[in-house]
Amino acid sequence: MSAKRRKSGRRGLFNKRLTPDEQAAQRDAAFAAIRHLYGEALPLWRFCRRGSCRRHRAYSGDVRSCLNRAWPHMSAELQTEAHHAVMRGGPRRLPPATHTEWQLRRYPPSNFAG
Repeated sequence: MSAKRRKSGRRGLFNKRLTPDEQAAQRDAAFAAIRHLYGEALPLWRFCRRGSCRRHRAYSGDVRSCLNRAWPHMSAELQTEAHHAVMRGGPRRLPPATHTEWQLRRYPPSNFAG
């Protein structure tokens, strides 16, 4: 006697094709999440112009401008260490929200900074 296996209720959700607008929105969200992970992995507060970031020793604002300003001043070792930390999900080891984010985390950091 064999027991019947139930099919997962989420089975069809992952094979859905996205429209170009949905793909663009998903890609933009992935880039924003990756920039946020770089902000957590790097000491951007050292290069920030705002006193509150330097005072709290954490970035608290637009990570894109801080990342663009700080990236050229960081050593290559620190940059590769940050890239590996982002691939792992940052200091908090956050899993990627979508497959697109998982793929973009593996791209070189020059796409997100500089």
